[in-house]
Amino acid sequence: MAHGAQVGDEKILKLLELVEENYEALATTIELVAALKKSGTLDALLQLAEMGDEIFNSLARPEVMKMIGNLMMMGYMLSQIDQPLLMKAAEKMPVCMNTALQEAAATEKGMGIRELMKTMTSPEMAALLKALIAGVSCARGKQG
Repeated sequence: MAHGAQVGDEKILKLLELVEENYEALATTIELVAALKKSGTLDALLQLAEMGDEIFNSLARPEVMKMIGNLMMMGYMLSQIDQPLLMKAAEKMPVCMNTALQEAAATEKGMGIRELMKTMTSPEMAALLKALIAGVSCARGKQG
């Protein structure tokens, strides 16, 4: 029995050495767990862990797997876009969308022939048509 106690004492000493060596990391971990507990996140994580089989079964449904696959493909597509171009679009689009929606809401009647011709010959319409044609040509494999 004395040998078993000696082995137990050695394990406790090794454990105490590890605690001493990693004091800062352990203290940070305890602070993190306390913050997670205070925010309620720890309880939510515990509930998720307890519901592991249910969550897996709900995620394994074909429609969910298809959605996840589509999200992954969207992420891949976005990652292929030039970063500065994507950043420029992300900065401009909210303002442009708000302007377009305000214009659409303010329009109460159709366009006359003169306004239609002016719009059709505008640089914006030319840019739209050229971008559309380039996109369709690219999608059809006829890059020019």
